[in-house]
Amino acid sequence: MIGKDHINVKTDQQDSHQEAHQSWYIIGAGAIGCLWAYALKEAGHSVTLIMREHASINGQSISNTTNNNSHSTQRITLSTMDNDSRHADINTATAHELIASKTVIQHCVIATKAYDANTALKSILPALSASATVLSLCNGMGMHEAMQQQLHKHSKKNQLLLGITSDGALMHSPFQVAHTGIGHTFIGAYATSSASPNRQQKITRHLLPANFYLQHSLQENLHAVLWQKMLINCVINPLTVIHQCKNGELFSNPKYHSEIRNLCEELSHIFNTLSINPTAISSETLFDLAKAVAIQTAQNTSSMLKDAQLGRRLELDAINGYIVKLAQEQGINCPINQQLLHTLQQPF
Repeated sequence: MIGKDHINVKTDQQDSHQEAHQSWYIIGAGAIGCLWAYALKEAGHSVTLIMREHASINGQSISNTTNNNSHSTQRITLSTMDNDSRHADINTATAHELIASKTVIQHCVIATKAYDANTALKSILPALSASATVLSLCNGMGMHEAMQQQLHKHSKKNQLLLGITSDGALMHSPFQVAHTGIGHTFIGAYATSSASPNRQQKITRHLLPANFYLQHSLQENLHAVLWQKMLINCVINPLTVIHQCKNGELFSNPKYHSEIRNLCEELSHIFNTLSINPTAISSETLFDLAKAVAIQTAQNTSSMLKDAQLGRRLELDAINGYIVKLAQEQGINCPINQQLLHTLQQPF
């Protein structure tokens, strides 16, 4: 059944008690969204996937199983790294249904494509509580400021958290997901949040249950982690599309190394010239970081390659496109990234 969170001022004891009975709402039924839905349900929480009116995943239409209360359910099947198959039944609903039923959302995860994130958030704003926490697991950058503005227009007490994950997940078919690489998710408050540091840490620390099996931790300096993931995405994602290869092959095949190094050199130059972080990053360090992630997720098809294969829009604006935008604003040459954008904007 689609549950409603009751918003009250809570003592620490009440907070601990309610932690085990939270209701979570996830927008985005792709690989990461389903992975998190399974993990939260396994930890004993109520989970609802918020679907589009006519939803499809990987080009396949979704049909819901409706119970006698007119609420829909779906069974998520998770294939683990040990080739074990696990299942979890979760609720599904559209944003319109949740709003119509006066559901109050206290905890929401947005796991959509970057270009859909703001629209997804807008769709459920009427259902958000005045103190809701929204966790964005979207790739890339450039959309968070608009998300924050939407949340704070709704209520100054709302908080936007960012999750930077290196978990590998592969969608075989709708609601059939494989956990292909054990990673780590760093979670922290969006940098311009008006919430005090103590409030940010308290909310983040108690956000996920103690028995949540995906590895995660609070990261106070999320800015540095966010940019590291961003730069790695700028290397792996576009090149796997151009060469039509899985992540591991980028580095196992020596013929790509020169191209990768040249891209890393340009990216590190842009990053360091913009003084984005007090600590500079060398092209060699970026190469090694990207290589480590590619090896860890060697058998994965990058999200951008998967989108290209399915004929979907690529997340260019939030990844390499965002880098080009920043570079051009400051008069920094970025011919390699510009050429990547030009190539990726052509039909495959």
